[in-house]
Amino acid sequence: MSSEQRTTKMEFYTSAGAPSLEQDGMMTPPTIDKAVYTQLDIRPVDAGQRVTVLYKGEGPDGFSLVHSWFGAGFRLPRHSHSADCLYYVVSGEILMGTRTMGKGDGFFVAADAQYAYTAGPDGAEVLEFRTSTSFDMRITDQTAERWKPIVEAAVANRELWAATRPS
Repeated sequence: MSSEQRTTKMEFYTSAGAPSLEQDGMMTPPTIDKAVYTQLDIRPVDAGQRVTVLYKGEGPDGFSLVHSWFGAGFRLPRHSHSADCLYYVVSGEILMGTRTMGKGDGFFVAADAQYAYTAGPDGAEVLEFRTSTSFDMRITDQTAERWKPIVEAAVANRELWAATRPS
């Protein structure tokens, strides 16, 4: 949108009642190889995350802001997105390779770059800033072997996640 087309305005948003990423439809759901979910029960993984769309601007190149909560020890599979993203750790820790990022830290991931991380022992809350209102998620971890530690972490932390998951 050119500056001539942009209207001068201010918009407000609240986290109360923010739709989930699935409800909003902002992200195309990822495809996971059938062998993964026929060999493993991946349903417990869902309990360790809560992802909501706080703000979604107009048009495909509008700003968007997503809030993600991940329970303690939650493991994201290796994946990529079709849009650049700037991540900011609000609370907890993110473990990415040998690097630990805490409150106030962040990282940038270019479109189509693969990455994965694990939430720290107290979980993590992350803000995701994009200049896109629509993107996809492509999961690289497409074998039961790669998903096994992800599912094991979910099963091990299921009760803790239920007690700490935001409503």
